Amino acid sequence: MNAETKFDVLLTDGNRRPSLAIARSLARRGVSFAVLGEQPDSLAFSSRLVKHAIVSPSPVNEPDAFFEFVLSVVRTHDIKLVIPVLEESLLALDRRRNELEACTRLAAAGSDSLRQVLDKRINLELARQLGIDCPRQFELENMQQIPDMVAALGFPIVLKPPGSPHDPRTVTFPFKVLYAQFEMQLREYLERYCGDGVFPILQECVFGEPHNLCCLVSRGEVLAMHEYRSLRTLKGQGVLREVVEITPAVADGARKMFRALKWDGIAQYCVLVDRVSTRTCYMEINGRFWSSVAGSVHAGWDFPYWVFRYFRHGERPDPGPVRLGSRSCWHRGDLVALFNYLAGGESPAQGRPTGKLAAILGYLRGFGPSVHADAFAIDDPLPEFVDHWQLLKKGARALLSRDSLNDPVRFSKPGR
Repeated sequence: MNAETKFDVLLTDGNRRPSLAIARSLARRGVSFAVLGEQPDSLAFSSRLVKHAIVSPSPVNEPDAFFEFVLSVVRTHDIKLVIPVLEESLLALDRRRNELEACTRLAAAGSDSLRQVLDKRINLELARQLGIDCPRQFELENMQQIPDMVAALGFPIVLKPPGSPHDPRTVTFPFKVLYAQFEMQLREYLERYCGDGVFPILQECVFGEPHNLCCLVSRGEVLAMHEYRSLRTLKGQGVLREVVEITPAVADGARKMFRALKWDGIAQYCVLVDRVSTRTCYMEINGRFWSSVAGSVHAGWDFPYWVFRYFRHGERPDPGPVRLGSRSCWHRGDLVALFNYLAGGESPAQGRPTGKLAAILGYLRGFGPSVHADAFAIDDPLPEFVDHWQLLKKGARALLSRDSLNDPVRFSKPGR
């Protein structure tokens, strides 16, 4: 790539689906951009719409080298806007934000706002202060308090790290979420991971259907917001989703949170909705592009382009009606969820009873003409095949090393 080539946008994390969706959006709108990725076979690099792909250091393994690389590319190609896609890239860039923003604009909320979202304890406390329903929580200080905690929360008890594993400001744990079904298991987890007396977040286990609000916010004011529900999931992540009517109580909570955070930019507000009790329970805010952003674009709301116009030109979007009932699917994730279920794991259909034949037929219906694919596009088909090829390679490595596609400890799920 010629050093004289100039771009409007630098996009990170080309190895992930949201980068592919953002790149497609910008390309179809005529915005000049380049995409960074950790490997030469990064997913977005296979798109015919990506003309400039650059292999970069890893923001996880080499955050300082990643930052220096981004800064060098920004200066060399006179880039006006950097869009970080994953949390690890966002953190690597935010840590030296002043240095970066002396040269370009970072499409992200301010550092103080990010801190209040990434630190889960701070975030949940803020939500409670605003009157938003959150899972019951117990602040464990020593092992002698376990009986009191069990009496307060009941089983199963959820264990969560208090922050991002990529954020040096918070305590990290070697798991994403654990579910203790009984006291012996709870004590085993605590002894294994909390020998130094530092404990994770401990909560009641809330059951329900994942609902997410996809938002663009300007200094605490919500400019655009649509809701989708996850019909099938993999490790809690929606693989088959449907755009639904906004739930007023959820939207009200989101507006309160973004106003209090003085949020600026893109975000996803996540809740669990229990259809039986009608309880709506707040989970978290993701202060970045959601993995299913391709589904938002397909439903008529082009968040990637809106973010570009907002941060680059200060323009606020004027959204038309979102396409209710629009469905989107991550076929690779849906396939893994199906395999896990057929191998004896939980049903991807949100705990609802599903026979194996029904699960297979449900997976096949995900290819119906009314379902938009995250990775496949008629005019850009190769990324879908690359996504499945990468899964095949991962599966082969797992078989050779006698590992499974899932870590049963880190992602063990509660029974109903």
